Amino acid sequence: MAQTNAGYSTHASPLPILSVGDSRLEMVAGEVHLPDPCLDAEIDSLHATLEQFRQRFGYGRAIAAPQTGIMKRVIAMNLGAGRITLINPEITWRSNDCIELWDDCLSVPDKVVRVRRHRSISITYRDEQRRKRTWSHIAPDLSELLQHEVDHLNGILMLTRAVAEDAIRPIAQRQQLVAASRPAHRLSLAQIATAARTIDPVFRNTPQYECDALNQALNCRITLKVETLNPIRSFKGRGADFFFQELDARNETRPIVCASAGNFGQALAYFGRKRERKIIVFASSLANPAKLDSMSTLGADLRIVGDDYDAAKAAAKEFAATQNACMVEDGQEPEISEGAGTIAVELLAANPAFDHILLPLGNGALLNGCARWFKAASPTTMVSGVVAAGADCMRQSFQRKSVVQTESVHTIADGIAVRVPVPLAVSDMYGIVDDIRVVDDARIKEAMRLLYRTAALFVEPAAAAGLAAILAQPEPFAGKSIALVLTGAHLTKTQLQEWILNEPSIRD
Repeated sequence: MAQTNAGYSTHASPLPILSVGDSRLEMVAGEVHLPDPCLDAEIDSLHATLEQFRQRFGYGRAIAAPQTGIMKRVIAMNLGAGRITLINPEITWRSNDCIELWDDCLSVPDKVVRVRRHRSISITYRDEQRRKRTWSHIAPDLSELLQHEVDHLNGILMLTRAVAEDAIRPIAQRQQLVAASRPAHRLSLAQIATAARTIDPVFRNTPQYECDALNQALNCRITLKVETLNPIRSFKGRGADFFFQELDARNETRPIVCASAGNFGQALAYFGRKRERKIIVFASSLANPAKLDSMSTLGADLRIVGDDYDAAKAAAKEFAATQNACMVEDGQEPEISEGAGTIAVELLAANPAFDHILLPLGNGALLNGCARWFKAASPTTMVSGVVAAGADCMRQSFQRKSVVQTESVHTIADGIAVRVPVPLAVSDMYGIVDDIRVVDDARIKEAMRLLYRTAALFVEPAAAAGLAAILAQPEPFAGKSIALVLTGAHLTKTQLQEWILNEPSIRD
């Protein structure tokens, strides 16, 4: 059946939405008994109905089947990244604490109502492919939404949940009472979708596949997303291209300044050369020589300053301020994160049922861009960032909910060797990242060697961080479907031999 970008069948017709006063809204929906030959067509119609409402009124995140007269326990959702279907949803846990908040309803089109809900819930359901899914400890705004929709399945309208006589207001107050109270995110789902269509094709639709030997070695199903088969051998071209598109739209012509451990600078240099833009990259004295050579080859004006990435960044910021140049900071610019988020679009287009995705965490652009899309398109997927034990400022910042700097970094994983977090990147993690895992250099090297033995892939240390996290703690991943993004492949000959091939060192 044909599908639109919005995710519903082009052959499905929207259904009328029942309004308050219709007795069917007070009936309890029946459990779906599988197989059900009518179910797919009904699901398509539900999503078509929701999409039509969203297009007409500009809001609407979910609809329950009884709101259209289909008396089955089915919920259709769209959180901004396409369709999500819940068949036979069941709330399995409720938090003890409750909150009050304003609610709207497609079946009560002229009112908003203040209701009391459990702050968080967990829910199990069957997805559209009839797979059992578990969505645990859901954030308050989505917990409220799901409790609202489960109420519809049980014949309960939000009007009966009103907490007081003045808790029912006209729909004209929706923007003030409902929309303004819902959490917003700096990264745009629409922008990620646009980037997935518009960034340079040489960086798009990268290989993703399962490696049987790797699966057998780790007792789980691992999808490898290989981001190394492009002109700069890393994923950074995605965000750089989308950022340059924004610069072009703003007619920004000043020289571009950045700090880089290597891959980000290469990406800016690659697209800067295409646009005949001056790119000035500050790098540390300890940066990977292979990456330094590549940045210079691509035309970057390379400045070596300081003994780590963050020292180079401080120098870059000072230079940009004094020279009236455009300072570009990885993790700071939303377009860079949104461009990186296109990896998640591609992963989920091929497999919408990942249990877990593990992503290297440096400045946060990759993690935040992918997490933003995953939590809207596949909210049951656990999203984890992975930091090196010798560079864990982002983990500390995430846990403490404030920016934590460290005095130094000690890791072979230069791509994630950050000691001064980007404050906005830390804020971006909240609500979309589930946890941050820590791996040491020994595990990273073990993961690099395992990728070579099982998949014949050479990757740099940061790219192996996700796999290292599985090696460090395999039990939570046993039998699960895992996505790993192999982010880069820049190694010197010495690094290749010492870290992967285990041969005696030779001079580069």
